[in-house]
Amino acid sequence: MKTAQEWQQHLGLDELPDDDFVTALNSLEGQDAVDGGGLEDQGLVAAQTSPAELVSALVVESAGEAFKAVRQEQGLTVRQAAESWGVSPGRISQMESPEANLYMSTVGSAALRMGYRAKLVLEPLDGGQPIEASLGQ
Repeated sequence: MKTAQEWQQHLGLDELPDDDFVTALNSLEGQDAVDGGGLEDQGLVAAQTSPAELVSALVVESAGEAFKAVRQEQGLTVRQAAESWGVSPGRISQMESPEANLYMSTVGSAALRMGYRAKLVLEPLDGGQPIEASLGQ
């Protein structure tokens, strides 16, 4: 069992997670997936980013890091973001985790609350046209 301080350091959080979130994290530790997951088992992996995309976008390693970048760009603490976006501080911390395993609908709705639009882009491995789908309304 990790302490709040250990989870804060492990997840790179700005603030200590609350007791309920620490309890939830400790109960999930050691599990391979949360909220469905299993993408790696199905052979689904993230596509490589082209040099042009690197120039025009902030590139992060995970959806969680993207959410954290948005919050920091907006100058919000975890608690301020939670209040602004209508979720708990624990949920913000959970979503910002680099290891977060989120449903696509969660990504889409969270992005909209943050003032962004999320997209899923499927790029063929052997060339051809990518397929884009909007995540959220």
